[in-house]
Amino acid sequence: MPEITAQSKVFRDWESLLGACAQNAPLLQGMESLKAELELRLAEAKDLKIQQENFAGNKLATTQRLGATIELGREAARKLRAFVLIHLGTDSRHLTQFGVSPRQKNSRKGKRSAAAATTATPEDTKPPSPGGE
Repeated sequence: MPEITAQSKVFRDWESLLGACAQNAPLLQGMESLKAELELRLAEAKDLKIQQENFAGNKLATTQRLGATIELGREAARKLRAFVLIHLGTDSRHLTQFGVSPRQKNSRKGKRSAAAATTATPEDTKPPSPGGE
């Protein structure tokens, strides 16, 4: 079997996402149809990649089909990640397994607004002019 290299990052990402879904299946009830669609797109994309590498004469058509399939797969991955995010919540530590960063708590928020309130403009520090202006 030829080595799959050009889209290997995409394939590894999808395989990792599917593996995380398999490991966390009890936490993600209802994801089966989304997971199945991504599995189908991954298998189809791998097959098309092999065809692309084997059939020089049909390379352009296969490349176009591969691009369309990858776009459909990316959309399937986005839907699956959105499902996971909604189901597990934005703070879940499990999100990293699905390629999603948990929400970061902003500890500087209070410091930033306090610093902005204490900063004085040059006009505020000038003494009043003697003419009453």
